[in-house]
Amino acid sequence: RAYSKKKGKKQVVEERAATTSDEDGSGSDDEDESEDETYDAKVWESKFEQAVHALDVDLSHLRTARASEGMIDHIMVDVYGAPTPLSHVATITAPNAQTLSVTLFDPSTKPSVEKAIMNSPLGLVPRATSDGLIVPIPAMTQDTRKEVCKLAHKLGETAKIAARNIRHKALKHIKRAAASEDEQKRLEKALQAVADDIASKIASRVAAKDKEIMTL
Repeated sequence: RAYSKKKGKKQVVEERAATTSDEDGSGSDDEDESEDETYDAKVWESKFEQAVHALDVDLSHLRTARASEGMIDHIMVDVYGAPTPLSHVATITAPNAQTLSVTLFDPSTKPSVEKAIMNSPLGLVPRATSDGLIVPIPAMTQDTRKEVCKLAHKLGETAKIAARNIRHKALKHIKRAAASEDEQKRLEKALQAVADDIASKIASRVAAKDKEIMTL
């Protein structure tokens, strides 16, 4: 449900003045800070879920002891004059837990793809095949596992910050849209429940990745 609050004549005049003074770019850089003083809980819930989805994608790119397409599908390859994600120039599969298979759409891109994989920070050494590359996934040392876990926790912190920023912006919209103090408190309470749920999801995602990384 969307909530809105009508503007008084004085407020409209003040906002027009503010708009004029902000033409130099010194005003808010938040696209959500519009003159339409409405609050739609579903919109903000979607923003929270997008933050969790972004975390899921980032975590999938981290190396684990088990081969997965997400480890390399995002690697940028210089082909056709522009950096292109590996997933756009090849099909990636994991035939077993220690191997990734890269089947190229265009065999002429093989040198570029091989170079991109070798230059990635994953420490992988691909082997050329007739139609692509085989990428062995070496065993992870305990030190490597710990370092990857640190990266997972950093990604989790980034997601938490994103969620806090979303909550902060949503609160501003609630304050402008609520027709009464009681309505504001009710909307803020509902928002906090969603924010708490998202924080729990972020923590569980990082914990699950930790377990996956440290599993021998």
